[in-house]
Amino acid sequence: MQEEKSYSFQVNLKGMIALLSEHLYSDPNTFIRELLQNGVDAITALKHLDEQHQGKITIELPSIEQPKFLFSDNGIGLKETDIHQFLSVIGESSKSKDIKDAQDFIGKFGIGLLSCFVVSDEIIVETKSALEQLPLRWTARAEGDYKIERLTEDIPVGTRVILSPKKQFNYIFEADYLEKKIKFYGDALRENISIVVGATEKIIHKEEPQWLASSVSKAELLAVGKELFHVNFLDAIPFETTAGKAKGVLYILPFRTQFSSKQRHRIYLKRMFLAEEDQSILPNWAFFVRMLVNTEELSATASRESLMKNDLLRQARKEIAAVLKTYLQQVKKIDFDIYIRIIQTHYLHLKAFALEDPDFLAIFLADIPFETNRGQRSFQNIIDHQQQLYYCADFEDFKQIDRMADTQGMILVNASYTFDTELLRRIKQKYSDYKITEMSPNQLLETFQPIHEDEHNHYVSFQKEVQRILDDYSCVLEIRRFKPIDTPAIFTKMEQNNVENTISQLKENANPFAQVLKTSRPNKIQNTLCLNADNALIKTLMDIKDVYMLRSVMEVLYVQALILGKYPVQEREMKVMNEALKSLIVMGLDNFVNL
Repeated sequence: MQEEKSYSFQVNLKGMIALLSEHLYSDPNTFIRELLQNGVDAITALKHLDEQHQGKITIELPSIEQPKFLFSDNGIGLKETDIHQFLSVIGESSKSKDIKDAQDFIGKFGIGLLSCFVVSDEIIVETKSALEQLPLRWTARAEGDYKIERLTEDIPVGTRVILSPKKQFNYIFEADYLEKKIKFYGDALRENISIVVGATEKIIHKEEPQWLASSVSKAELLAVGKELFHVNFLDAIPFETTAGKAKGVLYILPFRTQFSSKQRHRIYLKRMFLAEEDQSILPNWAFFVRMLVNTEELSATASRESLMKNDLLRQARKEIAAVLKTYLQQVKKIDFDIYIRIIQTHYLHLKAFALEDPDFLAIFLADIPFETNRGQRSFQNIIDHQQQLYYCADFEDFKQIDRMADTQGMILVNASYTFDTELLRRIKQKYSDYKITEMSPNQLLETFQPIHEDEHNHYVSFQKEVQRILDDYSCVLEIRRFKPIDTPAIFTKMEQNNVENTISQLKENANPFAQVLKTSRPNKIQNTLCLNADNALIKTLMDIKDVYMLRSVMEVLYVQALILGKYPVQEREMKVMNEALKSLIVMGLDNFVNL
């Protein structure tokens, strides 16, 4: 066997920077966050040695006299061995050697400084360690080389990063723009930050953020939410978690949201802004919430643009879900007005949650809204109006019978919307006291009053003749009494016709499954035309002896019933109606319209 040799991977730093800018650091402004982060961590490290140390970060912007960008902190600084190990080795971090100590630091991956190469071809770091007191300069270029030299002049303990801005990124180094970005990333930091432009130094005023204060009112939290998110939220819910030591505010949105929509939050890690679009710390059903949160112990991904998904994050999410659930359980007693507004705005999300959680269903059951033939009504309102709740799972069925149900004094729920049918079935299953029945056009027909047995003989010959006419349209005749009496006839479609329609659609698409359905369907599917025995026109028809005239009138009534029931009327039906009207005119039925 030949002698084995080991080799080290070679890194194309320029290519890596291109990858970083395109994938890991999606925003060129990220270097601002990375520099702030490194500065804060350096100050934190020095505070471990001197608890009284007052941290400060100074940012000097480029000018005609001084074209460089300077970022300075009065933190612990770096020794020469630190520079070789942590600045010059990609993936090595000065904050990852001791996990316990590392909990106090924001960054742990050792690649943050590379983000500066996105906006500058050269990085210069001047530093003096509080432990070694030796001033050093580290100069690195995007080509992949670096050098270290000892400074002849003394500098304060701390670190200064010097960048030479690329032309395409000059806008980033404008005073107004940079101040805005510093506040965006660092508005929750404790350290004092100042910006120097020429001879002018501007201190960015730092106060404890209200939302992180130990005592804060709801009005103050709502004001913070409006300032940060530009939204007048319905309510603000402060929270803290044991897992991850997260503290923040949950804001209830005042407008409806889609289940697929992702909300923009403000997530901070050790007071440094981390992400807006990360949804991982919220329960997946909380689409109606925006969150403002700082966590001291959760970890960030390598890009530092989201939280790392691990057991600690999952536990923190459970705690936040419990806080939100408790709030929703209690808000009815605390503030009924907000409770009603939440239901009116976010009832769809509440229905989804109620399906998952029986306890939650019990809390909101009475006030869950449903669309009915008499407008939107709460579940309790419907139950109070009638002992039995009727609903249509199919929208077409609801359209066809809503008017008829209304005239019967029946409140009918349109349960074709997301979650409604499943929710009503769950309520029926869980609460046996509630009578909940699914309704269809044919079931509604069964609620109509049949003609009395004594009247059957009076209708026999009329029924036979009309049935003969309706056979041409695959219809069964029924005669019943129903309201409104000015409606002469209603048409109901057998549910099996849905199968027939499906077969037709599958045939059009040459789908072989059509044959399977065809073999399992009934041999003959018949619909129903129900005549209203109390209607004046129907009473008049009883006395018509001319079978041709009777056929013409029945054909008009048949098509009219289709239209009234909101069924599709095709060319065939329109032709039938036109021919029938023509026949009636020819036969001289002058008063037909007035009958």
